Amino acid sequence: MTEPVRVDELKVRITYHGWSVQESDEALVPVPFPDDSPSGGFLTAYQGRFDLYSAGHTHTASVTVEQWDSEPAPDTRMPWDESAEAEFVSGSGEIAIWSDGRDHELSLLSPGTWKVRVHCAGRDEVERVCDDDGVADGVEIYLMQFWPAT
Repeated sequence: MTEPVRVDELKVRITYHGWSVQESDEALVPVPFPDDSPSGGFLTAYQGRFDLYSAGHTHTASVTVEQWDSEPAPDTRMPWDESAEAEFVSGSGEIAIWSDGRDHELSLLSPGTWKVRVHCAGRDEVERVCDDDGVADGVEIYLMQFWPAT
């Protein structure tokens, strides 16, 4: 069975329903986050970045980032509310996670073209908690799986 080469566990502060994974070298990103970020739509890919739309307005999400040396099998650890794939090009081999600013920075295994599959669970619950209580921590869960594009 293939195992991930690297796993990072993060807490990402989400504001205005949106956040992004972006090439760390901002000079390589023609339109940086949050410019042109859509309202709605789970995953939207751009050159050098992809944006994610959260079901909760302002909260902290749990995010797992896995890096694989080849395409992983579809994840079945839990029932996912949303899943989407995109292609992501990193010239530096570094990515930055953005929401209301640059939150995290991670190294990819190498610069180049990557495939990414993003899963999300807890969307209905985070929307309810944010609407009712205004505070949610770890209710919405994301899994990002990166592997080299072939």
